[in-house]
Amino acid sequence: MPYEIEATAVSTAPAEVIFKHLAVAEAWSQWGAFPTKATRERAGDEVPNGVGAIRKIPPAREQVVAYDPPKHYAYIAVAGLPVRHYRADVTMEPKGDNTLIRWRAEFEPKIPGTGPFIRLFLGRAIASFARRVARHSERCEPGCPARLPDEP
Repeated sequence: MPYEIEATAVSTAPAEVIFKHLAVAEAWSQWGAFPTKATRERAGDEVPNGVGAIRKIPPAREQVVAYDPPKHYAYIAVAGLPVRHYRADVTMEPKGDNTLIRWRAEFEPKIPGTGPFIRLFLGRAIASFARRVARHSERCEPGCPARLPDEP
Protein backbone atom coordinates (compact mmCIF):
# COMPACT_ATOMS: atom_id res chain seq x y z
CA MET A 1 0.00 0.00 0.00
CA PRO A 2 1.55 3.33 -1.02
CA TYR A 3 2.14 6.16 1.39
CA GLU A 4 1.21 9.67 0.26
CA ILE A 5 2.66 13.05 1.18
CA GLU A 6 1.54 16.55 0.24
CA ALA A 7 2.96 19.98 0.97
CA THR A 8 2.04 23.42 -0.29
CA ALA A 9 3.64 26.84 -0.37
CA VAL A 10 2.68 30.20 -1.84
CA SER A 11 5.14 32.39 -3.72
CA THR A 12 5.03 35.84 -5.23
CA ALA A 13 7.23 34.52 -8.06
CA PRO A 14 5.55 33.64 -11.36
CA ALA A 15 4.95 29.96 -12.11
CA GLU A 16 7.46 30.11 -15.00
CA VAL A 17 10.28 31.08 -12.63
CA ILE A 18 9.37 28.40 -10.07
CA PHE A 19 9.06 25.76 -12.79
CA LYS A 20 12.55 26.54 -14.11
CA HIS A 21 13.98 26.22 -10.58
CA LEU A 22 12.48 22.74 -10.41
CA ALA A 23 13.51 21.67 -13.92
CA VAL A 24 17.16 22.81 -13.89
CA ALA A 25 18.97 20.24 -11.75
CA GLU A 26 21.84 22.58 -10.90
CA ALA A 27 19.39 25.13 -9.48
CA TRP A 28 18.43 22.67 -6.71
CA SER A 29 21.85 23.33 -5.14
CA GLN A 30 20.91 27.03 -4.89
CA TRP A 31 17.61 26.64 -3.04
CA GLY A 32 17.53 23.11 -1.67
CA ALA A 33 20.15 23.38 1.10
CA PHE A 34 21.82 20.19 -0.07
CA PRO A 35 25.33 19.44 1.20
CA THR A 36 26.39 18.29 -2.29
CA LYS A 37 25.91 19.65 -5.78
CA ALA A 38 22.94 18.61 -7.90
CA THR A 39 23.70 17.79 -11.54
CA ARG A 40 21.95 16.59 -14.67
CA GLU A 41 23.44 13.26 -15.78
CA ARG A 42 21.42 12.83 -18.97
CA ALA A 43 19.40 15.21 -21.10
CA GLY A 44 15.72 14.67 -21.71
CA ASP A 45 14.27 13.10 -24.83
CA GLU A 46 13.06 16.34 -26.45
CA VAL A 47 14.34 19.18 -24.25
CA PRO A 48 17.43 19.12 -21.99
CA ASN A 49 15.55 19.18 -18.65
CA GLY A 50 12.40 17.47 -19.90
CA VAL A 51 10.95 13.97 -19.84
CA GLY A 52 13.69 11.36 -19.72
CA ALA A 53 16.29 13.63 -18.11
CA ILE A 54 18.16 12.04 -15.23
CA ARG A 55 19.56 14.14 -12.43
CA LYS A 56 21.65 13.32 -9.40
CA ILE A 57 20.66 15.08 -6.20
CA PRO A 58 22.71 13.02 -3.74
CA PRO A 59 21.96 10.54 -2.47
CA ALA A 60 19.11 10.15 -4.98
CA ARG A 61 19.02 9.76 -8.75
CA GLU A 62 15.78 10.91 -10.32
CA GLN A 63 14.20 10.74 -13.76
CA VAL A 64 11.82 13.38 -15.10
CA VAL A 65 8.48 11.82 -16.09
CA ALA A 66 6.31 14.92 -16.66
CA TYR A 67 7.38 18.28 -18.06
CA ASP A 68 4.55 20.71 -18.80
CA PRO A 69 5.84 24.26 -18.26
CA PRO A 70 4.84 26.15 -16.22
CA LYS A 71 2.13 23.99 -14.63
CA HIS A 72 3.37 20.47 -13.90
CA TYR A 73 6.72 18.83 -13.21
CA ALA A 74 7.12 15.23 -12.02
CA TYR A 75 9.96 12.85 -11.31
CA ILE A 76 10.57 9.33 -10.04
CA ALA A 77 13.43 8.08 -7.88
CA VAL A 78 15.54 5.54 -9.74
CA ALA A 79 18.15 5.03 -6.99
CA GLY A 80 19.34 6.24 -3.61
CA LEU A 81 16.17 6.25 -1.49
CA PRO A 82 14.99 3.50 0.88
CA VAL A 83 11.70 3.25 -1.02
CA ARG A 84 10.14 1.71 -4.12
CA HIS A 85 7.87 3.38 -6.64
CA TYR A 86 8.64 6.92 -5.46
CA ARG A 87 6.98 9.56 -7.61
CA ALA A 88 6.59 13.28 -6.94
CA ASP A 89 4.32 15.64 -8.86
CA VAL A 90 4.76 19.38 -8.42
CA THR A 91 2.05 21.67 -9.76
CA MET A 92 1.91 25.43 -9.94
CA GLU A 93 -1.40 27.26 -10.12
CA PRO A 94 -2.50 30.87 -9.76
CA LYS A 95 -3.64 32.03 -6.35
CA GLY A 96 -4.63 35.67 -6.73
CA ASP A 97 -1.45 37.53 -7.67
CA ASN A 98 0.67 34.67 -6.31
CA THR A 99 1.52 31.10 -7.27
CA LEU A 100 0.42 28.07 -5.26
CA ILE A 101 2.99 25.26 -5.29
CA ARG A 102 1.55 21.82 -4.54
CA TRP A 103 4.12 19.05 -4.06
CA ARG A 104 2.65 15.55 -3.88
CA ALA A 105 4.61 12.33 -3.52
CA GLU A 106 3.89 8.67 -3.05
CA PHE A 107 6.11 5.70 -2.29
CA GLU A 108 6.25 2.20 -0.91
CA PRO A 109 8.86 1.38 1.75
CA LYS A 110 11.47 -1.23 0.85
CA ILE A 111 11.56 -2.53 4.43
CA PRO A 112 8.23 -3.46 6.04
CA GLY A 113 7.31 -1.33 9.04
CA THR A 114 9.43 1.67 8.02
CA GLY A 115 6.67 3.48 6.08
CA PRO A 116 5.52 5.84 8.87
CA PHE A 117 9.09 6.91 9.67
CA ILE A 118 9.95 7.45 6.00
CA ARG A 119 6.69 9.35 5.46
CA LEU A 120 7.59 11.65 8.36
CA PHE A 121 11.12 12.22 7.03
CA LEU A 122 10.09 12.71 3.39
CA GLY A 123 7.10 14.83 4.43
CA ARG A 124 9.38 17.24 6.25
CA ALA A 125 11.82 17.28 3.33
CA ILE A 126 9.09 17.98 0.77
CA ALA A 127 7.54 20.72 2.91
CA SER A 128 11.00 22.29 3.19
CA PHE A 129 11.55 22.00 -0.58
CA ALA A 130 8.23 23.70 -1.32
CA ARG A 131 8.99 26.58 1.06
CA ARG A 132 12.58 26.95 -0.12
CA VAL A 133 11.82 26.97 -3.86
CA ALA A 134 9.00 29.47 -3.21
CA ARG A 135 11.28 31.87 -1.32
CA HIS A 136 14.33 31.46 -3.53
CA SER A 137 12.30 32.01 -6.72
CA GLU A 138 11.16 35.37 -5.34
CA ARG A 139 14.69 36.69 -4.88
CA CYS A 140 16.83 34.63 -7.25
CA GLU A 141 20.17 36.24 -8.14
CA PRO A 142 21.29 36.62 -11.77
CA GLY A 143 23.99 33.92 -11.43
CA CYS A 144 21.53 31.20 -10.41
CA PRO A 145 21.51 28.30 -12.90
CA ALA A 146 17.74 28.71 -13.34
CA ARG A 147 18.33 32.23 -14.70
CA LEU A 148 20.79 31.11 -17.36
CA PRO A 149 19.52 30.78 -20.95
CA ASP A 150 18.09 27.41 -21.91
CA GLU A 151 20.41 25.07 -23.77
CA PRO A 152 19.64 24.34 -27.41
